[in-house]
Amino acid sequence: MQVIIYSVDDAEVDAVLAAFHGAAVASDYGLGRVPRQLELGFVYGAGEVAAGSARILADALMSNAPSAAFVVWQDPSYPANGAYIARVPDVGDLETECDVHGTPVISLRKVIPFFTTSRRVGWTRTEDNEAGQIREAADVLDALAVLARRLPGAARAE
Repeated sequence: MQVIIYSVDDAEVDAVLAAFHGAAVASDYGLGRVPRQLELGFVYGAGEVAAGSARILADALMSNAPSAAFVVWQDPSYPANGAYIARVPDVGDLETECDVHGTPVISLRKVIPFFTTSRRVGWTRTEDNEAGQIREAADVLDALAVLARRLPGAARAE
C-alpha cells in the first residue's frame, strides 16, 4: 500500500502521522521507519497489508485530517484489482480500482454514460481545440455511445 499527502493544514499533520503509525506506513515502501515528520508529495508505503487496508487508512485521514489532499492505493491481490482512493477537499473524492502501478482503472460502464450526455457537446467544442481535434474527440465519443448501447446492462446513451 502506498500513500502520498499533497497538502494538509499544519494543525492536522500530527493526525496524518498518527494514521501512518496505525497503518504501519513508512518510508522506503514500507521498509523504512514510520515518519516523525511529514514530507508533502513523498511516496510512503506499507509492505504486505490485508485487503481493505487502503480504505481504512483513507477513512482515518478523512476523519482526523479533513484538510488533507491525498491519494492511497493498494496493490492488486489476484484475482482482484487494487484499491485507489483520492481526496481533494472542496473538490471531491475518487474511489476506484487500480492496477499494480496505482493507476486508476475506471470501467467503461462508468465512463460512457458520462460522456454521452449533453456535456459531450460543450467538451468537444471548445475554442482551445483546433478543428481536427474537435472532430476526433466527437468521433471517439460517438463510437463510445454506440458501444454503450451494445454492452449488456448499460444505460441507453442520449
